[in-house]
Amino acid sequence: MKTYLTLICLLLFSAFAKAQDTTKVEVPKIYVKAYQGTATPISHTSLRLVQVLQDSRCPKGVECIWAGNAKVEVEITNDKGDKITKQVTLNGKQLPAIYTEDGLEIFIRGLAPYPTAASKIKSSDYYLRLEIRN
Repeated sequence: MKTYLTLICLLLFSAFAKAQDTTKVEVPKIYVKAYQGTATPISHTSLRLVQVLQDSRCPKGVECIWAGNAKVEVEITNDKGDKITKQVTLNGKQLPAIYTEDGLEIFIRGLAPYPTAASKIKSSDYYLRLEIRN
């Protein structure tokens, strides 16, 4: 009787262990804010929002024919001190990575704050929402 009980326990345990081996674990997404004029450290690099060149996004509380877009200039500095300057147009669509090196990927996921009809955004208030993948 002990032999049957032991055999049943081993079969159940092996079935349970096999089911757990096939479970995929999703890597958590890391989000960072990069404020204008400030270098934001990201792994072995840093990213700086140099300036917002254009912000024609349709303000909240206003009906627009066109959703608009924003154009920003960013500066990325790697661990060797090399600087890369890029101008990126944000139009509400998912953009490809703006930086990829040594398994590090940096994506721009938006510009904030979003404009409103009631107030003007100061340049020092702008920041980029970044997604970081390692």
